[in-house]
Amino acid sequence: MIDAREVTRSPALLARYPYYAAVLARLDVVEDPTVESMGVSLHGRRFYLHVNPEALARRPEFTLGILLHEVHHVVLGHLTDPALAEPAHPDLMELAKEASANEWIVEPLPDPITVRALERWGVRRGQSTRERYLRLVAAREREGDALRAAPRFVDDHRTQARGGARTVPAADPTPALVRDAIAAVGDRREIDGGAPERATLAGRDPGRLLELLEGASRAPAAPLDWRSALAMFVAARRAPEHSWSRPSRRFPSRIGEIPGRAWVSRRNARPRLLISLDTSASLPDTTLAEIARHLREISAHADLVVAEIDVEVARVGPFDGVLRDVAGRGGTDLRPAFEPRFLGPLAVDGVVYFTDGDGPWPEAAPALPVLWVLTPGAEFGCPWGARATLTIG
Repeated sequence: MIDAREVTRSPALLARYPYYAAVLARLDVVEDPTVESMGVSLHGRRFYLHVNPEALARRPEFTLGILLHEVHHVVLGHLTDPALAEPAHPDLMELAKEASANEWIVEPLPDPITVRALERWGVRRGQSTRERYLRLVAAREREGDALRAAPRFVDDHRTQARGGARTVPAADPTPALVRDAIAAVGDRREIDGGAPERATLAGRDPGRLLELLEGASRAPAAPLDWRSALAMFVAARRAPEHSWSRPSRRFPSRIGEIPGRAWVSRRNARPRLLISLDTSASLPDTTLAEIARHLREISAHADLVVAEIDVEVARVGPFDGVLRDVAGRGGTDLRPAFEPRFLGPLAVDGVVYFTDGDGPWPEAAPALPVLWVLTPGAEFGCPWGARATLTIG
């Protein structure tokens, strides 16, 4: 029989995954024969790892992978993030959580739900759990019961409901847990022995994960009406639609039996946006941190491409939840973001530009909607584009 507490002290875990071992060492381990294998729960500010030793003894090859899975549930905020609590579609939220908890695990798992298995519904690697849930909801609205397959979970999700999101403390205990784990591991991450997973936690540098957790627990200093702002970027698209008012081109004689097709305008409910960041020295780190908090909100409703620009485009890439060590820090020129050779290949529906406005702008407006998000007191004479003010608390 496997001892429940010894499960978290296996030599393989300590050798290959020191950060995971440090997180698990900070969970209260309880033997729980009611769970299928393992599960995690939160009571007050304490995280619990539920272990069924008898079940694990029957399939010991999965023990290490399931331990990593449980750590992902904890450090990704699945028990504490208010944005994941009480969803309209609980089954899709559980599906999104499971896919996120399985991501980055290379150890064996029992028939896991993977990101790849959900790709047809818009789920991709690197997305947050919240974004995956929204993609699945949109797929259900399009396809009805296509996502109502019986769930298959690596662990027991009933434990997560025992403490439950309804009793999450005012101060999220997850960042403190990750911070303590990082302090415990210390310089061991530098000795990876050729195994990069030793230096990561949930597929990220642990320090970057901590930044993301601490940022996610704070709201922006002042809200922007992103719902209204996004409406200007939802582009009309032409797409084919079945129509009974047109005969089928393949079966023109079967009017009323086989519909034809007509090209109609459809709204793109999830726009793709270029987020341009003025990374000149005049935009301080406190402002960048506030921008990141807003981008985390908008990323639930749009696909974001971030461009860091001072007098030229310094770096372009997806938004991963944190803004730090931004490239640039020279002067300000607002024109490079709108150069056709740069903007065209990105295939975006609009541009959101965070800036203090202190720089030249293009004389002619682009053929895309633009929202300038300006720091307070900015004097900005650009005659085109919508405007909003970014307030820093």
